[in-house]
Amino acid sequence: MECCEKFLEQICTDLSENIDSKLCQQLREHLEECEVCRREVESLRDTVHVFQCLKEKAVPRDIHERLHKLLNVPDA
Repeated sequence: MECCEKFLEQICTDLSENIDSKLCQQLREHLEECEVCRREVESLRDTVHVFQCLKEKAVPRDIHERLHKLLNVPDA
């Protein structure tokens, strides 16, 4: 499974990689052979799809302020 973790790290790290690059070809080949990684990538795709379908909502000001205070982050 160590090889799977390395490939998944590469997927996340190298998202800007050219689709025709050697790395992308290696990733595609690995995903064809490895069901564990294939399921992980499918899960990531599903998650991205769900978030893309959600509409952006404004956080109420009081919650925004409390969250910043709790996290000790200066309010912008």
